[in-house]
Amino acid sequence: MAKTQDLVMELSVYLTFILACTILIILPGPTVAVVIANSLKHGTKIGMVTVAGGMVAMAILLVFVTLGLSAILENLGQTLTYIKWAGVVYLIYIGYKTWTAKTSQLSGVKAQAPNPKKIFMRGFIVSISNPKSLVFFGAFFPQFLNPEGNITAQLALMSISFFTIALVLDSAWTLMVNIAKNFLLKSETIINRVSGSFLMLGGSLLAIIKEK
Repeated sequence: MAKTQDLVMELSVYLTFILACTILIILPGPTVAVVIANSLKHGTKIGMVTVAGGMVAMAILLVFVTLGLSAILENLGQTLTYIKWAGVVYLIYIGYKTWTAKTSQLSGVKAQAPNPKKIFMRGFIVSISNPKSLVFFGAFFPQFLNPEGNITAQLALMSISFFTIALVLDSAWTLMVNIAKNFLLKSETIINRVSGSFLMLGGSLLAIIKEK
């Protein structure tokens, strides 16, 4: 049986970390707003593509944190602000286009399937352009570190755990939205309006997030 000092993290500390992560991730933010919007508009498959884009962006940030390079990105200063506002403008623009989109039902023509690459990048952009993510990881993870242990191993474990929880919960949003959609939303116009609203909400949430 492994001794406490042989473990990457003490079990009680790790379980506390898992609980804290779950509570924080389950609260909707810009990425979740985009996931909901794309799931409503295009279905579960495209919703999952959006999740994948966000997860790749998160993985990149978590790698930086694990390798101790988060300070480099945090010191980019004004560049992070530009990235953030580019994401804000992008989301609000896409939201407006979705809100005002003409329904395919009116013309009897089947709606064109969305480009998975564009949807993937939409999820990636909103996640990578959120300046709070990097600052959050850099400030939140150290609260659970044991300075006498292997710091890199602890950060790696926390990063993998955080990533896994986020993947499960974001995917759950996609599934729940599509269940609700099948029961509540039958009109394509309503779906466009609701989807556009969530995209613009994501842009608004991103806009009010402070870099530090």
